[in-house]
Amino acid sequence: MTDELLGLAERLKYLEVPLENFSSVDLGKEHEVHELEGMLGYWFGNFSRDAVWNVREIILTGTNPLRDRLLRETSPNVVGLLRIKSLPVESINYVRGPLGVRNTEQLKKACRASVLSKSGEFSEQEELDILEDILNLEKQDPVKTSKEADAPSGAETFLCLETKSPEIADVDTMFLANADALADAIIASLQAECKTTGIKGVGEQAVKETLVGVRDQARGVVDKFRRFFTSRSDPRYRQMRLEENERARVQAERRASAELEALHAAAVNAPLELVKVGPLGRAEPALSQLDFLIKTDDTEAAFERVRSSAFVKEILSQDVRRLSVSLRPDFFTVPFNNRPTPPATLNFYTASEFTWGTKEVLLTSSREHWNMLTERATSKGWKLTALGLYDGVNRISSRTSERLYEKLGFPFVPAELRQGTAERDWITAGTPELIKLEDLRADLHLHTTFSDGLNEIEEMASTGQALGYDFIAATDHTKNAAIANGMTDAEILHCWDVIDGVNESMKASGVRFRILKGAEVDVLEDGGLDLTDETLSHADWIVASIHFGKRQPQKQLHRRYLDAFQNPFVDVIAHPTQRVIGSEPPMDVDVEFLCENAKKYGKCLELNSQPRRLDLDYRWLKLAKDYAVPIVVSTDAHAASQMEYLRFGVQQARKAGLTRHDVLNTLSYHDFMERRRILKANAAR
Repeated sequence: MTDELLGLAERLKYLEVPLENFSSVDLGKEHEVHELEGMLGYWFGNFSRDAVWNVREIILTGTNPLRDRLLRETSPNVVGLLRIKSLPVESINYVRGPLGVRNTEQLKKACRASVLSKSGEFSEQEELDILEDILNLEKQDPVKTSKEADAPSGAETFLCLETKSPEIADVDTMFLANADALADAIIASLQAECKTTGIKGVGEQAVKETLVGVRDQARGVVDKFRRFFTSRSDPRYRQMRLEENERARVQAERRASAELEALHAAAVNAPLELVKVGPLGRAEPALSQLDFLIKTDDTEAAFERVRSSAFVKEILSQDVRRLSVSLRPDFFTVPFNNRPTPPATLNFYTASEFTWGTKEVLLTSSREHWNMLTERATSKGWKLTALGLYDGVNRISSRTSERLYEKLGFPFVPAELRQGTAERDWITAGTPELIKLEDLRADLHLHTTFSDGLNEIEEMASTGQALGYDFIAATDHTKNAAIANGMTDAEILHCWDVIDGVNESMKASGVRFRILKGAEVDVLEDGGLDLTDETLSHADWIVASIHFGKRQPQKQLHRRYLDAFQNPFVDVIAHPTQRVIGSEPPMDVDVEFLCENAKKYGKCLELNSQPRRLDLDYRWLKLAKDYAVPIVVSTDAHAASQMEYLRFGVQQARKAGLTRHDVLNTLSYHDFMERRRILKANAAR
């Protein structure tokens, strides 16, 4: 029994139920006892009823019938594991309750008086050492790290909430598209079938166990015959019974151990089921770490798979439910800038099916969002922890995230919205449907071979049709962007003549698709635009942007932008802050100034979907929505293949709580042109 209890204590380290909820179970209330026994059966089905009963008694009464035996037969360190680390002292009163101890000083006195271990097996110093372990564990949860010391309520066992995003210009910062591709490669690696058994010598061990079982069975038959021919009054009879019982115990332990090894081997060999959580799970545009949640009942087997994976460079840390590793730099070439894998920390967490939903929400939420959920739970008289939503002893929800939000009285919040910025407004507005990729009807910022694009205008149009769009805008560079083969006024007019010809050809062929005549016009460093108003007046769609003088003082930048806002032919301001993730910080521009003037002059602001930009940032998109400024989600594509980048922009638009009604290019061609006319007319007034 001692060995089995020690094995059970190891399992208790992974227990995913807050034991304090059960320390006050009323034995007269059948549903409370049933909840406790159901939990024990779920977690300790492989152990004997006697062992599980002892755990039940420890939880309910703080006493253990085998306490003195354990103290005699085990070392102080093991006692510390069984009595302290596995079962929280303050929750079950295992030490304090039975001894009548109510504070630390009384506990010290109890140790000095040698009443902590009634067996007298330990010296006073050994007991004080055990006490020191108790006090240290009460001061600091070994699962938490220093960064988690101020974790929000309910995240007692583990937490992965970033409070500060990495610096945009830091070269080690990954932009979302690359991080997502890297995460997919890691998940694919872990979901692949394991080619080895995972446990050395499992086959040989199985043969040995079979032979031992046959031998034990034969020995049992012999024992029964010996007892049959021995009188009960014979002193040897009692000894025979003791030996037989001991052999039965050993056989039971051996079977339990074999079952556990088989389960562990199966877990090591099975593909892992895991999802992206943390900042990656909620689609943060810039990241320095990747976080994953693994669904498993065998944490050690799951972590063994991770540790032996090809992407792991070094094990950084490990505790009960979290494994942190560094990424091997040659594991993956990121697809969106064709560079080696950047340095990154990978955090792996585990949860059983029992607590999967709550932990997925916790790990994917920002601190602010999780606080919103815990506040709602508290207002209902409940407690939300990393292990589930509880009403005292009764567990209300823990298995699915949908159920958790439902019980709290919230609509299900998509992962990308769990940021603490837009979800409250989204809920207050009645949870309107967030924008989807298929809502977009056009891409309004594209480059062709007329400037620095790689594909002809016809190829861009063909790709737009294949993506299901109604129209696109060709917006090649103007002459100030000489490095991008920018065009003069005359060259732009020639380009538009070509576009007219392509439109006519498509119309004659019965193709209901249109190309808008446009340009990406530079806002010059000294003010003004790079094309004359006479040229701009012939355009269908004009994008204005700053490419040079980006480090000018804010006042000068605002003056330049004001020129663009006041120009009647400009439709949208492109990549307004000019950030480049992992390379270039945003310009010193006040986005509220941009929103105010966009509203005043009837302009749109762009959400540039280039993976390195994602500009405007989702926080500023929410501000634009508050100002009722139309957003245009565009790709700034320089090749037909890049037109698929709209998905990255849509992801950020969803983070800001945007719907199809907030985005101009969700309209059909005719509705779009009418809305553009109304914006300009209102601005003129």
